[in-house]
Amino acid sequence: MRLVEEQQADLHLWVSNQSFADDSVVLRVSIDGTGIVDQHFAVEHQHNWFLFPVRVPPGLHVVRVVSNTGVEIQETFTMPETGRQYAAVDYGNPAHGGARHVNWFIRSTPIAFA
Repeated sequence: MRLVEEQQADLHLWVSNQSFADDSVVLRVSIDGTGIVDQHFAVEHQHNWFLFPVRVPPGLHVVRVVSNTGVEIQETFTMPETGRQYAAVDYGNPAHGGARHVNWFIRSTPIAFA
């Protein structure tokens, strides 16, 4: 696993801070233990999505996301032999109740963000 130029990637990983209560958060994303993302994300009206183009071999993989606020998730996904996958990681913290959380989403078609 490694970051590559966008046209060389078979996984387009989008990451964002979608919190209403935490203006900034550090998110660390790894795939099979290899660090892919480790950076600060500002909310800025929930419209900041950052692309991390990744080269991932076919097969079963484990993605782990950890925030500096103590939230973490671990999920599995399968990369196909051919074609590209599109994934999103978003961090959230509702303004009025609820818990901090991280969401992971992956699919075979591009993701449209509003």
